[in-house]
Amino acid sequence: MKYHRFISCAFVVTFVFISLFYHPAEAAEVQRPNVNKKFSQKKEAKVEALKSLKTKEAFDSLKDAEFLINSDLTYKAIHTAFNNRKTEALSLAESYLKSPLIEFVHGRRITHVRDFNIAKKIFEMFPDESSPILTNLFNRSDDITRGNIILASGEVSGGQQIKNLLIKALNDKSFAEDKAPDMDGEPLRICDIAYNQLVLRYKVTGVLRTITHAHDIETRDHHINILKGLL
Repeated sequence: MKYHRFISCAFVVTFVFISLFYHPAEAAEVQRPNVNKKFSQKKEAKVEALKSLKTKEAFDSLKDAEFLINSDLTYKAIHTAFNNRKTEALSLAESYLKSPLIEFVHGRRITHVRDFNIAKKIFEMFPDESSPILTNLFNRSDDITRGNIILASGEVSGGQQIKNLLIKALNDKSFAEDKAPDMDGEPLRICDIAYNQLVLRYKVTGVLRTITHAHDIETRDHHINILKGLL
């Protein structure tokens, strides 16, 4: 009994300490990606060539290994290819939020992660336009899509609008993914993903870094409530 009392007291002290020194409102906001970095002549030419491609063709070209391993090059390529056709690019990116990142069809594993990651970077590249799109889509979408929206929003520099969206999602306990045959534990919920994005976005310290499938629902809710108290 004494041991349990000690643990309880320690938890309260820790929570108070974190509350005193961590202020999310004062945390630096995410910044729009820098597109002014210079690359080799060959890479710059490859980026410029995207302008002449149709929107879907340019999107698919971003799946090349050279872009996949270099985020800075990808952001510059997205800006170069789509800056004059943002509406088309964002509409295409939006379509990739509506499928599970991983799904099993007739026992076959299909992944949409590569498409999703490019779409996510498009939202990050054009935050002024993407923030209202993501917010409005969240309010009228199914569970899978809402989970993907939150996952895609974590690094969008949309200021208060994106912050409000992520905080709102902390109350959404719908499952954001299907249970995979090899999954250890319960699927992640929308609130779990929102927790992870907020902790990463605002570099919250003194809390559980990431909620994973290995955490049971009670543990997840416990840590989500702690974060709510800090926000």
